[in-house]
Amino acid sequence: MTRRNRRWGMAMAVTALATALTAGLATPTADAAPVAAGNGTIVARLTGPGSINDTIGRYNIVGTDLGVLWDNGHGEIMAAFGDTQSFNGWSLLYGELWYWRSNVLLRSRDRNLADGMTFTGHAGPPGHAKRLLKPNLRREITIIPTAGVAANGKQYMNVMSVKHWGQPGVWYTNWSGLAASTDNGQNWRAVNAFRPNGGGNAKFQMAAYLKVGHTVYTYGTSDGRWGAVYLARVDEKDIEHLGEYEYFSYGRWVRNNPDAATPVMGAPTGELSVAWNDYLGKYISLGTKDSGVVLRTADNPWGPWTSGEVVVPANNPYSGYAPFIHPWSKGNNLYFTYSIYTGYQVYLMRLPLRRPQ
Repeated sequence: MTRRNRRWGMAMAVTALATALTAGLATPTADAAPVAAGNGTIVARLTGPGSINDTIGRYNIVGTDLGVLWDNGHGEIMAAFGDTQSFNGWSLLYGELWYWRSNVLLRSRDRNLADGMTFTGHAGPPGHAKRLLKPNLRREITIIPTAGVAANGKQYMNVMSVKHWGQPGVWYTNWSGLAASTDNGQNWRAVNAFRPNGGGNAKFQMAAYLKVGHTVYTYGTSDGRWGAVYLARVDEKDIEHLGEYEYFSYGRWVRNNPDAATPVMGAPTGELSVAWNDYLGKYISLGTKDSGVVLRTADNPWGPWTSGEVVVPANNPYSGYAPFIHPWSKGNNLYFTYSIYTGYQVYLMRLPLRRPQ
């Protein structure tokens, strides 16, 4: 996700346009007292030089972003990263200092998050986190993971095919799709569940997963950071069959019709993650907004969601984006990965919570 941040800054005109386009859809919101006891702060750098993990020596990762997190169901956290850079010398022949590979995966068993998150494994041969899905450079710049979930005894990733980068916070996709792994993320194959960037499927070009029992909820946004959030659900056994999905539409569920989906969270929202939080007894979401990282809460997966509170102000830390909740957060501390474009690395953040009185 690096090129979309090269001219870092938030395009306020785009924000106004996105808000205007969704204003007529009347996204319901719930009034609630703030649940953050302070701003999110950095716990540790997870990748690159000077990090708590030797990602250069162990995985050949010099720089990367995202760190999409999910529980694999077997005592491990899967962490999928976006465009990843290393140095191999061959890239110099093409006029590039860094060798770029589109997506990699690391694993963690670390439950003591107070001092950071250590990685304990990876997908690929020893010393090298391999590229999981290879882009077709005639049609796309890169393929980037946006969400992951364990279902049906498999691991699933939602990915997006990036056509080209636009202004800061804006990029254009060909499609979003589903990839599956039957060997704990070592190898991945594309599933025939593609959403072309058009019609109702344009609302689901990026995703966040929430699994409740056997139901997988998919929170969708359009490409870029400026759209509203839409919701679909499916029984986990049918996750690979788009025709079985239901879409939340004006308070009811409509089967096999993404056009019918109406917003459950307002614009602008980007790079969303959603989870159940035992401490608050509520569903929570983190998303990127022009004002920073926004925390929302709800009593049900479909909402109504609160309008949100800023828990990491924009540019503090400078050039941050993509907050992904750590599934093993416990008690009054919420942990999440956070990408910082200056230096192009991923950090672990801590957000103190408080129960409303």
